[in-house]
Amino acid sequence: MSAPTASHVGAVRDKLLSMLSIPFGRLLPTLVPPPVDLTGKVAIITGGNSGIGLEVGIGLAKQGATVYLASRNVSKTEEAVSEIVSKVPASKGRVKSLTLDTSSFASVRAFSKNWDSLDAKIDILFHNAGTGSGGQDFSPEGFPVLYATNFVGSFLLTYLLESHLSEDARVILTSSTAHYGGAFSSDFSLKSIKEDYEPGYHIPAALAKAGVVPPDGANYVQTKGMQVAFAKLLQEHFDRKAAEAGTPSRRIAHAFSPGFVATPIYGKLEETGFSVDPLFWMLRMTNTVLAVSARQGASTGVWLACTKDNAVAGKGMGGAYWDRMNRRLSNVDMMSKDNLERFWVRWEADAGVEWR
Repeated sequence: MSAPTASHVGAVRDKLLSMLSIPFGRLLPTLVPPPVDLTGKVAIITGGNSGIGLEVGIGLAKQGATVYLASRNVSKTEEAVSEIVSKVPASKGRVKSLTLDTSSFASVRAFSKNWDSLDAKIDILFHNAGTGSGGQDFSPEGFPVLYATNFVGSFLLTYLLESHLSEDARVILTSSTAHYGGAFSSDFSLKSIKEDYEPGYHIPAALAKAGVVPPDGANYVQTKGMQVAFAKLLQEHFDRKAAEAGTPSRRIAHAFSPGFVATPIYGKLEETGFSVDPLFWMLRMTNTVLAVSARQGASTGVWLACTKDNAVAGKGMGGAYWDRMNRRLSNVDMMSKDNLERFWVRWEADAGVEWR
């Protein structure tokens, strides 16, 4: 048996550090991202009407950005716009709402067409939309709701909006420490699978049992791992396109963990029992005691979206996973290049696009 490499040791270390922040997050120093002037910058935040997304909106609006909150609940999104303006009076007229349901490809495509009509650049595309519950439901396109909402809808949206991204755009994904619990097979299908959960892709292979509906937590950790993989692969895509054009690569993609945060997601898990989903049961039972505020959870994301720190925006520094404003090794960093590239092929198949 070969000895563990430095990178594997580092991944284990970073996993432990991230896991420790769950019970002790409230005892850690408060994160305060240095302010950056975002005047003239345009940001889209999916799932922006509550929790982390709302706090990201407040953080970016404070720094002068024009912010579009994109969520499926129109009335809640309008309320979120009003809340941001009430907290940041100078943002009046700069915070707007748009309708988007990332679990529906039709909604994603409608959003893209609407943005085409606006013909506006995008400086910050913040993928925050997500859910922790889906049960046995499938999206209109036949995918598990958690997978559609948390990931593949965002993949399609990024593809459709790529032409609107500014030369130095940031694409940020709200992932989770839970991604460390994911496990992908090296031979998952490269073809789209619908109305089913594929072991080793939608859920960890070890949790698959014939005839048993997988708990939401099993699907959730996989989608969070895909977000980290997407940040890495999207950065490679940006770098490759820039090289082909003979220009410097300035677009940046990153994923981050907000930590254990008190957000409305737990209100949707009220009926989740320990026997059904022990992970979400534990989080639901302890979130009022251990979880940090949504503002703290959003801090790393706000920082990644606008900082000029070379560790984030420097050449060759994109495509990383972050926790508490620190770069961390993720499960994705331990994957071979061939295994990692399988994701992109599968995502293209599921989204029904060719994106190279």
